[in-house]
Amino acid sequence: TVSLPYALPQAYVTKPASSGSVDSEDPSAHPLLEQIWLSRQMDIVGVALLLTLLTAVLVFQDKLVRYRQFRDAGRLAFLAFVLVWLGWYAGGQLSVLQVLTFTHALLQGFEWEHFLIDPVIFMLWGFVAVTLLFWGRGVYCGWLCPFGAMQELLNAGARRLGVTQLQVPFAVHERLWAIKYVIFIGLFAVSLHTLREAMVLSEVEPFKTAISMAFIRHWPFVLYAAFLLLAGLFIERFFCRYLCPLGAALAIPARLRMFNWLRRRHQCGRECQICSERCTVQAIHPTGEINPNECIYCLECQTYYMDDHICPPLVAARKKRERRLALAAGEAVNREADHG
Repeated sequence: TVSLPYALPQAYVTKPASSGSVDSEDPSAHPLLEQIWLSRQMDIVGVALLLTLLTAVLVFQDKLVRYRQFRDAGRLAFLAFVLVWLGWYAGGQLSVLQVLTFTHALLQGFEWEHFLIDPVIFMLWGFVAVTLLFWGRGVYCGWLCPFGAMQELLNAGARRLGVTQLQVPFAVHERLWAIKYVIFIGLFAVSLHTLREAMVLSEVEPFKTAISMAFIRHWPFVLYAAFLLLAGLFIERFFCRYLCPLGAALAIPARLRMFNWLRRRHQCGRECQICSERCTVQAIHPTGEINPNECIYCLECQTYYMDDHICPPLVAARKKRERRLALAAGEAVNREADHG
């Protein structure tokens, strides 16, 4: 926020009619914030519908994950919409810089007007604040981040083309998690001294280059974003896993979440390693626990949890049920033969 001792010359100020009446149809008759929100009504409606749809997915996740093809196709379509419409069109890419700005506002005198200036960003942050308490940071990172959506869509295309995926050893992977927290703490420390330098260092996020400016930028920035996307072809969501300071910033308050909606069985990590081996971002420990700080809430593990052709306990129960039905059917055939 920059304050200047400047007043617009009266010659450039449009005054209301002498009668004192205000034309409600004239956008300039409304306060600035109201003008901004009125001018972006369609964007506001679009974001509201998007968030409502995502909320429905989260609430009814146990039913949706039973239909794997629907979940996979639906998720990719959702991510494509987030990238194209929310990211490139509506400008709905959150940044760690907004976290730092919010923290400074709390320390120096909070004013809502500073955060209401962009309705799309305000609505997204409001939704993130609520979902952090209920589902954790994975809701934004896994469903609403345009750059995250770009990485996942590109990786999905790479998999279909047969690009070999690199599996980072879990011991190494677990230690690489710390990098993004170090980056966030460093940015936060710099911002306490000067927010301007923190703005420069926040370019570690490629969001401005890839999303806000759609790669129309000086070549070093474009090269950096392209490198991260290229790495993501071999290691899904490479940037999200190891470098994203926004993900780290969201993971810290997400520890306060009140519920754990991702189901697990006592066999997970003991008798079965399917989920930990197939988790695309390696957010599941070999012992079976899901790390909420790293989970992007893609619901992939829940499809295995509900699939009686994949999950070993369900497979065993299904086969037992099928044997029982086959035995009952055989007995019925024998009885009919005896009566005949």
